[in-house]
Amino acid sequence: MTLRVVIADDHPITLMGVRAVLKSQSALKIVGEAQSVETLLDLLHQQPCELLVTDLNMPCDRQMDGLRLIQRLRRYYPDMAIVVVTMLDNPTLTAQLLKMNISGLVSKRGLLNDLPKAINHRGEQPFMSPSIQQLLSVSHDSSQQLHKLTAREVEVLRLIGSGLSVSMIAQHLCRSKQTISTQKISAMRKLGVDTAAALFTHIKACGLA
Repeated sequence: MTLRVVIADDHPITLMGVRAVLKSQSALKIVGEAQSVETLLDLLHQQPCELLVTDLNMPCDRQMDGLRLIQRLRRYYPDMAIVVVTMLDNPTLTAQLLKMNISGLVSKRGLLNDLPKAINHRGEQPFMSPSIQQLLSVSHDSSQQLHKLTAREVEVLRLIGSGLSVSMIAQHLCRSKQTISTQKISAMRKLGVDTAAALFTHIKACGLA
């Protein structure tokens, strides 16, 4: 059976590399390419596929970061396999991605060797490039603490770590200020911190800043 594949990346060289790897796989047929979130969403609406190979961070006018993109794709295309190709080196975000029922997480540094393995992987757990496995292993203790948080709570903490206030985060994510404040307080309670200074220290230690 030939699998229809859509590929997405805003870097032409990476897109070229992904295309070359996929064309070497006889069971795959590339049916579309995208270089932005908007183009990808429009393409998937028009062109069914069984596999998406996508970058995590692409230009977007809809205030949608990588985690929110994958969440949206999982919601609207639950049966589509997703392999994420990324330069991501943040263990916390990596751990959140792996909760989203993706098929594989491939480092762009190991694209040639790892992408075919991710596509052909049939294990119960997602395929991960060795460098990503090492990243998670080193940061295991910190990641264990953050597993208590929801994806939205992690998203809020990451934006706090980037210097945004609760009001600015609410505007950025198109949520109410009260919702963001509630998610912040919930995260603090789960992490066992009770001051803004302690929270920021924890955010930085966990790689979210």
